[in-house]
Amino acid sequence: MLILSDILLFLTAALVFSVTCLVILLRVRVADALTTDFLRVLVPLSLQMLLSLLATYLERSLSPRQLASFSYTMYALGATIISILLTTAMLFAFTRFFIGRLPASEKQKRLGNIILRLLIILFFLISIWAILGKSRGDWIKALDETMKYHFFSASTFLVIHAVVALFFIKQASTWEEEWLLKGVAMTFLPLVVLFPLDILFFLHLSFKVVYLSFAILSVHLYFFISRRYFLTYEQPALPKVNLTERFGITEREQEILRLLADGLSNQEIAKQLFISVNTVKTHIKNIYAKLEVNNRLQLFNLMKDRDSNASS
Repeated sequence: MLILSDILLFLTAALVFSVTCLVILLRVRVADALTTDFLRVLVPLSLQMLLSLLATYLERSLSPRQLASFSYTMYALGATIISILLTTAMLFAFTRFFIGRLPASEKQKRLGNIILRLLIILFFLISIWAILGKSRGDWIKALDETMKYHFFSASTFLVIHAVVALFFIKQASTWEEEWLLKGVAMTFLPLVVLFPLDILFFLHLSFKVVYLSFAILSVHLYFFISRRYFLTYEQPALPKVNLTERFGITEREQEILRLLADGLSNQEIAKQLFISVNTVKTHIKNIYAKLEVNNRLQLFNLMKDRDSNASS
């Protein structure tokens, strides 16, 4: 079980770190606010996972004499403090990001921010007292308890986020809101089941099953930002040809094509054009048939190709 725990911890940390690096590359490419918000969550999360991996490796590889040395004791103190700060920073960043994108009123968002931030501050103070205060100078013990229990306990806050996300999903008006809310709910609601599993089988091990939720969250955020990047920055312009004459595209269908190229969802298009979602779907189906494509990706590729041909 110990070896399995170490392997799972390594794989989870590697996945979270890899996703963080990919989002950093996107941040360098597009430099927008959303990728910055994602990195505020992913950077402390990946550093926390890497710190857990380092602490586990040193505990396994160093001799008893080295583990009892002054330098290791100081490392244990520093790692304990850094771990508590990273976990707190991750919770603050995720709360800020999550509340900011809820389809709620400004008053509800302010109230949600205040309540969750007060809970996180309370958790931080309790952590300082329970880990540093009660250790009475035994920093190696403090580090061991931090790695095994602190980040695991902090995950309980994310169940609150999942419940809130589930409540607001039906109020989502854009694909971004719906995607994020569903992702948060599906990622963190299972913690209700995973917590008992960790208590029964992984409580005294470095790896916890709840860590898989953070790996899933990282992948979900990456796919979200990749889709948004494609829709926002890699969308082709409408082809410079007469669609009405060449393909029989109506003026209304051209309107919908332009909105699709802007990255709008069916619901957003319906709202902007004051038509029903079913009508939008019918128009899109007709567009696909006339242009002989089956999905939006094929449609965008076709538009891009024809735009290139028209330009040349």
